[in-house]
Amino acid sequence: MHCPVCGNDHISDAQDLLSRKHEIFTPCPDCNHRIQNKAGPPDDSSPPPCHCGRVFIDDVYVRLYRLLVDEGIFFGDEPLSAIGTPLIDPGIYLRFPPFLPPRTLLLISSVFDEDAAHRAYHEIDQVSGILNQSLIPPGIGDRQDNAPPVCSEQQVLCGCDVRADLFPTSKGPVVVYKKQGAAHIEFPHGFDPKIRSVEAAIKKVHPSLFVDACSGVGTLGIAGGILGVHHIMLNDPWYAAAFFSAFNMQVNKKALSLDECTFSTDFSHLAREKVREEPLLVAEGYGAENRIEVFQGRMELLYSQIHDPSVLTVFDPFDKKQFRQNQSFFSNWEHSVGGEVFIP
Repeated sequence: MHCPVCGNDHISDAQDLLSRKHEIFTPCPDCNHRIQNKAGPPDDSSPPPCHCGRVFIDDVYVRLYRLLVDEGIFFGDEPLSAIGTPLIDPGIYLRFPPFLPPRTLLLISSVFDEDAAHRAYHEIDQVSGILNQSLIPPGIGDRQDNAPPVCSEQQVLCGCDVRADLFPTSKGPVVVYKKQGAAHIEFPHGFDPKIRSVEAAIKKVHPSLFVDACSGVGTLGIAGGILGVHHIMLNDPWYAAAFFSAFNMQVNKKALSLDECTFSTDFSHLAREKVREEPLLVAEGYGAENRIEVFQGRMELLYSQIHDPSVLTVFDPFDKKQFRQNQSFFSNWEHSVGGEVFIP
């Protein structure tokens, strides 16, 4: 599948990705590696690349370190960990450090400039992209009175920052892609408490409609569909979240028992208005019994699109502590929408 951001063919549908998940980061019998001390400069001795194309993650970091020294960015006494934060693609729970195939490492770093980043991308096959690390979390910041919200994204220095994560449910994994420079990091573990919370709520309520009102890239809403709710509604005011909620509906089309997915807009169009107030229909999916709708807009205004009395709503905001204190919002939601509401 073609990436909606860079246009290259590096996207897999859920079934293809899940069929390969156990072998992607597993070494072949000829792979060799050396574990490095991350708190100091690396040991210069590292094995050559294996014929299978996989390279142990520490050895990839050693190559990045040498490149930074050669570029004059590092002096050679910095710790190996100073390079930045690695995110593998796809993000999957692993018991051992990964051996990386080509284009499976997205690096978030504050030390690379554009020249060094482009050189890393072209000289080190495992690098899929490098993001310039920001102190401000990506997405929508706090609103100040009636002023427009402050929005933040991490700059892509090279490659593409679209990557996948695989989150477990009792009915099989949810595959979610995201533009990482515009999304919070939520890396999969062997147990996901948010999804378990969704499973418990669905078993208790048995809703005919499940609403993920601040969906991010759609993980919880799509999990609700995989867990058997026939009507799903996803919504987020942030353009990248709303689009990838829709995109992930399409990626998980088979697991969601959808026959058709139609988009009302595309990524570049949504990027022109990164935060939207009134709900805009982004995409819909249909099956024999199932339906999914994806909107971009403020969750406070989503009630106008909800007409099912048997509704279960999940709110998963970035700042849960502050959100829980917003009693007026919950009162308005219960009055205008009804049903059950929970925060995972």
